[in-house]
Amino acid sequence: MSKLLKNNNVITIIISCIIVFILLWCSSFFRVLNKTIQNKYYEVKNNIVGLTASPHIMIVELDDKSFESIWKFPFSRDIYATFLKNLEPYDVAAIAFDILFLDPSIPENDKIFSQAVSSTPNVILGSSINNKWSIQTPFEGFKQGSYTTWYLPPNVESSNNTVYSFTPQLTDISGEIYEHFTIEILRAFYKYYWYPDLNGPGIYTDTQYIFSDTISYPLASKWSKELLINFIPPENFTRISFSDVYDSSMLQTLSKSISFRDAIILIGPAADGLKDEFFTPNWVEYGVNIHANILNTLLQEEYTMYFDRKLEWVLIFLLVILSVYANLSPSNKVLLISNFLIVSVFWFIFPLSILLGTNLIINFPSEIIFSLLLAFTSANIVKYLIEDTNKKKLNKALSEYVWESIADEILLEHGKVNLDWQEKNLVCLFSDIEGFTTMSEKLSPSELVSFLREYLSSMTGIIMDKRWHVDKFEWDAVMALWGAFTEHSNADYVSACNAALEQREALNALNKKWSKKLGSSVKIRMWIHGWKAIIWNIWAIGRKMEFTALGDNINLASRLESVNKYYGTYICVSEIVYIATKGFFSFRYLDEIKVKWKDIPVKIYELIWRLDAHWEKQKQIYNAFAWAMLHYKDRSFNDAKDIFERLAQDWDAPSETYTQRCEYYIQNPPGKDWDWIWRMMEK
Repeated sequence: MSKLLKNNNVITIIISCIIVFILLWCSSFFRVLNKTIQNKYYEVKNNIVGLTASPHIMIVELDDKSFESIWKFPFSRDIYATFLKNLEPYDVAAIAFDILFLDPSIPENDKIFSQAVSSTPNVILGSSINNKWSIQTPFEGFKQGSYTTWYLPPNVESSNNTVYSFTPQLTDISGEIYEHFTIEILRAFYKYYWYPDLNGPGIYTDTQYIFSDTISYPLASKWSKELLINFIPPENFTRISFSDVYDSSMLQTLSKSISFRDAIILIGPAADGLKDEFFTPNWVEYGVNIHANILNTLLQEEYTMYFDRKLEWVLIFLLVILSVYANLSPSNKVLLISNFLIVSVFWFIFPLSILLGTNLIINFPSEIIFSLLLAFTSANIVKYLIEDTNKKKLNKALSEYVWESIADEILLEHGKVNLDWQEKNLVCLFSDIEGFTTMSEKLSPSELVSFLREYLSSMTGIIMDKRWHVDKFEWDAVMALWGAFTEHSNADYVSACNAALEQREALNALNKKWSKKLGSSVKIRMWIHGWKAIIWNIWAIGRKMEFTALGDNINLASRLESVNKYYGTYICVSEIVYIATKGFFSFRYLDEIKVKWKDIPVKIYELIWRLDAHWEKQKQIYNAFAWAMLHYKDRSFNDAKDIFERLAQDWDAPSETYTQRCEYYIQNPPGKDWDWIWRMMEK
């Protein structure tokens, strides 16, 4: 069993099955969110595709203008009769009232309206359905004449009260079949102009609603009884005010710019307070707009269907497998690229391409989103649990060789560190104990080991806390590098100088313990240099390996460390370190030298202290030293010697060195080509 759990393929299948089970179990909770996301897809589609409205559809609005110019709603029914009479000369295809005439009103007005309906072809009056699932048809007095009547309401999604679809056919409690209001409008429209024998109602198959022998409409999904409405913005339709049709002179003016011939006239409320508003993917719309969108969907044949549910769950399962497997990958690069591609494809490209390219719409967009989140989270939790123990062991082992954060970086890459040679910008620090050979003679072997252990532990802790890599120990000598595992920056030089100063401070505590046994205080000499070097592994294949830095600059840095002995200094840096850190530390220019067997001169500086330190007496010494250096370079060796001698009496070691050098040049004046460069005769 434990072997199986170490197999990524087995773990992937187990996690994927659990995730899909959770998604199926929680599917009902995603219903509202799914509809919200689908609304956004509709919006994107309309913005991209720019669906048009059929020229046959015309909305006549019972708007505020109508109420102001005619009368308050509901209108007297003789007004509707006038409306029908005014449209007679314009050869409209059908006139449909999204208004219920369920009850009688003033008998005389009802009679006028009934006669108008009888004399006007293809008038469609709406019905409604009550709570007992029974159809309520218009007032009995209107059932005389050439008109049809059918039920009105679209389907309202219970989870968010939004309209997405309508049912083309309904069977009431008595068993009588009714077609939807808009289906009946189309039947009257087609029957009047093209198919005089077109009778209803239609019939359902498992995937379609058969309207006629030649016309069928695809259902939202297999075995469903609804058609999805492809909504377009209300302003895309031709819209006029009811009052403009009621006024025959205004209608005549409108007819010059708007063609009423072969039009389907939809009359319905479009004013605040009439309570005929529905939530749709276009936000809130009047009922008459919904009927216009239904008609437009069917006339333009711009159908939208749901993606096959079973196939979609199969794709979700495959998606989860792919995502889990990718997230179990040990490579951060694979993780990043795979998750980016998976999210891009399944959250954006796949849904939009399906919607825009096929008119299909995803059933479970929320499940797709959460499947990726669950896959990412669960896979990484499992990966963490499996690898955590080994990682901690390896981290502990690595942190004894490199700084802990560097060990973490190596582990994040699962050990994939470039072990081949590289040329990198490094900062190098060399240090050793002054007079170590003499010191070691005063200690027994056990005391010497104890001293070195304590000394190296203290110094190494400071170095590694500054993100340095301790490359090697040679008894008391330490070689440290920065930049072997990270990117180089000026902060490396600052870190190096701080490490050197902190080591000098740490010696105070060490000296309190060891100075009595040693007979003197412990002092260390350090050199900091930065340049390009080669880092690589020296190895005997399969036997021994050592990671280190090589190159001319490393060799130069190791030689410059011994320069401290010549000048009597304890922390010296090269010019590149000085330039990078002079805004943080105080330095003293010491000299420009050539080490033995090297032709390139090097300017060297003594690191004094941090800029914010208070050391007034030392400042006087260093200022005097700089003044003496001006005399020295101006060949005024006697003047320079006088200053250096006074400084040497104040225990300034470099001044003692320069005193001797001035005496030499007084006795042996340099030539005219003297370049101030001092050539070291010892390695």
